Amino acid sequence: MIVAIDADSRDAVEAEHLLHELLGPVRTPVVAGTHVVRGGDRPHLAVSVSSTADLSELVRTWCEGRAAGFAITRPGASGPELAGPSTLVRGAYVAAIECALGTAGRLVRWPGQDNAHGILTVADLRADCGIDEVEALGGLSIDDSTRVDTRDYLRPIRRTGRTVLQVQPAAEGLLIPFEAEHQQKCCTDH
Repeated sequence: MIVAIDADSRDAVEAEHLLHELLGPVRTPVVAGTHVVRGGDRPHLAVSVSSTADLSELVRTWCEGRAAGFAITRPGASGPELAGPSTLVRGAYVAAIECALGTAGRLVRWPGQDNAHGILTVADLRADCGIDEVEALGGLSIDDSTRVDTRDYLRPIRRTGRTVLQVQPAAEGLLIPFEAEHQQKCCTDH
């Protein structure tokens, strides 16, 4: 089952807060991520969750009384269940499709994430942490023995059905995730 919600989240922090609130009581493994929604007044983020558990009632309850659209898809169903303001339903539906196809999105929770702490090799990340591919930005060469300081915060992306961790150079020959946990927004000081 895939559920998606578009609550017009302005940034990743807001979208991740939605996911943490929604998934707080969920104990089954999930793949949860954020998706950029283009069009309308401005780009914003929607979220998606893929799980073997039935999360439909949880989503309906969360969206009740909120300005949010949702899409619920089930294997074998003739069509998705959609509800909410039309502009937000569109974003939720796009997020659900991207989640199903694995073509886009930024993962927040996924199987193997709990093993991704400290300094690991690229081979460790692929074998134990649910990462299919490690991609060094700027054309850096990496191999299985290349060490990555996870900084205990990974946000891999989905691309062509694969989970891709983008990394960049850091001190002492290590690589670090491209996305830092605490980011300084561009142009905040002027």
